[in-house]
Amino acid sequence: MATIQKRKSRGHTYWSIVESRRVNGKPRPVILAYLGTAEALLKKLQEGIPQKVKSYNHGLVVALLATAEELEIVQSINRHLPQRQLRDGFTVGGSVLLAAIGRVCQATSKRGWYKRWAKSTSLSYLLGKSLNKLDSQHFWDQMEALPPQIIPLIEEDILKTLVEKYNAAFDTLLCDATNFFTYIASSNKRCQLARRGRNKQKRMGLRQFGLLLILSRQDQLPLFHQVYQGNFTDRTIFKQHLKVMLERFKHLAGSLEDITLIFDQGNNSKKTLRKL
Repeated sequence: MATIQKRKSRGHTYWSIVESRRVNGKPRPVILAYLGTAEALLKKLQEGIPQKVKSYNHGLVVALLATAEELEIVQSINRHLPQRQLRDGFTVGGSVLLAAIGRVCQATSKRGWYKRWAKSTSLSYLLGKSLNKLDSQHFWDQMEALPPQIIPLIEEDILKTLVEKYNAAFDTLLCDATNFFTYIASSNKRCQLARRGRNKQKRMGLRQFGLLLILSRQDQLPLFHQVYQGNFTDRTIFKQHLKVMLERFKHLAGSLEDITLIFDQGNNSKKTLRKL
């Protein structure tokens, strides 16, 4: 329920409409509207307040935020970080979540995250925070604070919560690999992930990276992923990560006896099948 509250600034008393909401699991006062001084408010009431209507994209944003809170996404990310980092009022986990929500709703560059998308949504209102400072540098700094080696730990942490809350079924798993070409320059020596290789789009002149992904058949939930160098074959990656995959499924399901793993011929080899 919203209430009218006052605050003093430089000897003047100002009024606001404030509502208590949960932000990252904690109750926080969120200002819904600034009313100004009592005199200014009285003048507006006497003269009549002009009605202005502005629309925001809301449905998908609020649904994703609610799901992320239920699965404790932000807490799972921050729990595994070597050190806590706060930038523009957001933790690393919070920033990564915002980037992911933006990617789901409207894929754009980090540079255009606010102006091209977030500005037109109810995200700022739902979080009770201004988002206009979240530029590309903000996301780059926050992502830099997330070591790649802890990503599997975060993924497994989220999956545990997913299993507990939704009782996900793992009887049939679908495995496949694909690749994505990039426009990373050949002169860029810092990026070792993007390499030249064969791809379905026939863009062999461009550097690419690969993605191995495993989903549950029933709910189509992503259970395992591995990003790999673009010059590796599907068969090589499947063989390298088979043991890690099986360990995760056994940990989640308790046993491998009732699991069927489906993969295509690109991952096939006699040695891999014997191991499997």
